[in-house]
Amino acid sequence: MNIAFTTVLLFIILAPGFLARIAYNSSKLSVADSNRNLVNELTWSIIPALTLHIIFVAIIQNATRYSVDFVQLGNLVLGTSQNADARFAQLNDYKYAIFFYNLILFKTSFVAGYLLRKMVRFFKLDRKFRYFRFSNKWHYIFSGECLDFPDVPDEYEEITNKIINVLCKVNGRTVLYTGEYFNYYVDGKGDLEAVHLKYPIRRYLENDKAGDEDYYVISSRYLMIPNSDIININFKYINFEEVDEAELSEEEKDNAIQLSE
Repeated sequence: MNIAFTTVLLFIILAPGFLARIAYNSSKLSVADSNRNLVNELTWSIIPALTLHIIFVAIIQNATRYSVDFVQLGNLVLGTSQNADARFAQLNDYKYAIFFYNLILFKTSFVAGYLLRKMVRFFKLDRKFRYFRFSNKWHYIFSGECLDFPDVPDEYEEITNKIINVLCKVNGRTVLYTGEYFNYYVDGKGDLEAVHLKYPIRRYLENDKAGDEDYYVISSRYLMIPNSDIININFKYINFEEVDEAELSEEEKDNAIQLSE
């Protein structure tokens, strides 16, 4: 029995964990890690793969007429050549059962990874515990979910609007772009690629004491700024709350924003 067969067999055994990880990381919340390769992914897949196999084997052993011959499985994994013909003949007798076992297991693994991601997001485990945090750090910053991190005193639920100031270098001049957050883009390594603003305005930064009249309203609803032009970014997480004017103090009335109907 050659090493190629053993390699394929090990890959099939670990594939459920690999598929579960693919489903778990298949969203904008995750970015590719350039330091990981197929071997790393399969290594990280051992625990979920074994967990899924244990569950499925328990079901097979207790709910069907089939059973798993662990002695034969061990011999196949180790690649021992003794009685190899007899073992392969036995595999041939149960080839359809083995095929459907793996097919159902693979599909279940993918769904399990997807549901686990949904559960982590629903219960906000990625905000509460660093271990569950996804690899795309920009998602938490641009969405404002970073405010729910344990060491941050604010709360994400209080955000009703997000204003972004983007300081850029354009044609040798420093320009400040301001607008509502619309979207952001990252490359395959997880580095910021561009920022997308809504209702953008800009002004040059030569006079840092400039007033609102120095802002130029860009005649476009959206503006995309490439990261290559960006010096730094300032985030303003705003909470607009509708209140009764009679309940406000004089100082609060001066700071309140009135919206016309």
